[in-house]
Amino acid sequence: GETVHMVVSAVTREWARLAPLSTGRKKQSSEEAGEDEKEEDRRLKRLRHTVISWLSATCPDYDTLHCCPIESHLPVLVPMLIQALEESDPDLAWQAQGCAELAANTPLHRANGVLSKVLEAMHTVAQSSSWQVRSAVLPFLQVIVYRHQFLISPESMREIQGLMIELLSDSQVEVREMASSSVAVLVRICGESLALELLGSFTGWSQEPLLVRGSGDEDPSAAAARSKALQTRHAGVLGLAALIAAYPYDMPSWMPGVLVRLAKFVSDPNPIRTTIKKAFGEFWRTHQDTWPMLKEKFTDDQLFSLTNLLASPAYFS
Repeated sequence: GETVHMVVSAVTREWARLAPLSTGRKKQSSEEAGEDEKEEDRRLKRLRHTVISWLSATCPDYDTLHCCPIESHLPVLVPMLIQALEESDPDLAWQAQGCAELAANTPLHRANGVLSKVLEAMHTVAQSSSWQVRSAVLPFLQVIVYRHQFLISPESMREIQGLMIELLSDSQVEVREMASSSVAVLVRICGESLALELLGSFTGWSQEPLLVRGSGDEDPSAAAARSKALQTRHAGVLGLAALIAAYPYDMPSWMPGVLVRLAKFVSDPNPIRTTIKKAFGEFWRTHQDTWPMLKEKFTDDQLFSLTNLLASPAYFS
């Protein structure tokens, strides 16, 4: 009612005042901060705890109530919750994570526009300068998309897909890896048509040539170009790995070719090498019981390329 609206408005105003100030002081040590600044940080921490406690108490578990009492205010409160995941206090960050999962599982209704507004808010939060916040958006989207997959409009689903793919090319490797997991979930939900749609883009990215560092000092522009090339190639490899992860116990007709392509990157520098190792380790874990039947879907050349890699348990240890 009106009281809830007043409380949310007051919390929003205080959050808008304190959060930018705290972000601007991230690089300051505690000794450099004045007493007033420390008090503002404490106020922000208390405010975050209030939001977490409030949402935990009012967002129902998806097996119980069917209408959240503060549903109409979630587009404002959920971004605060996601931003709280960058909290330096591990206990508070852990509480925020649990509350975010609960909020994502809260039944939302398409008719009143709340679901679309929450999804729009996630696009804004995903532009945060904090990689922890950008990364936190992705598991929230995984849950809310799975929970509301029959309510989300095709336009909103397309926007979610675009955001996940955008974060697959993020400058921070942790965000890219989380985006890969999210793309796998999205493909499971949307089906093979999406996998085939994304396959071409991911393959193209994975073919990005890696730049070799020359001898002597490297100027900043050359270093940036080399880093960007590695980042793009890694995004492509993560995308292809996501397509494989989307089918843990199946073997679509296009998968053998993707596996062979990924195997070619096994000697690439990290983080690509690590991604390849994880992808093949997970593939072998989920497919080894049915491998005698599945290998019939490979050509002799494809099997020759993969057999040594897949038959070596030490590679995955």
